[in-house]
Amino acid sequence: MEDRNQNNNPLGDLFSSIKCYIDLRIDEIKLALAENLAKIFSRIIFFFLLFILVGVVLGILAAALGSWLSAAVGDRTLGLLITAGIFMLAILILVLFKDRFLINSPLRMFLRMFFDDRQNGKGK
Repeated sequence: MEDRNQNNNPLGDLFSSIKCYIDLRIDEIKLALAENLAKIFSRIIFFFLLFILVGVVLGILAAALGSWLSAAVGDRTLGLLITAGIFMLAILILVLFKDRFLINSPLRMFLRMFFDDRQNGKGK
């Protein structure tokens, strides 16, 4: 009798299947979110370390350039001012092209990270 009641309850089987499907979709979303968060944090850490290293290298290069220009020009103050001018020119270029370097590139990276997986069939 029990087998007959279990086999004749298609509505219960449907609800059970729907509940299982929803649970699986929630797990898939959680896993995709965890993967994307891990990618984001790893890139943040990478760029932070890269920023520190580039800062150290630029500091050493600025000191070397200042010393070299001081020797070439014959005046220490003028050599350091020329070095500062070169860095101010670099800052001006970065400010003028900030949308290209600082906004569009990271935005494209995040959009690729979140949406390319679905287009390639991984998110389906």
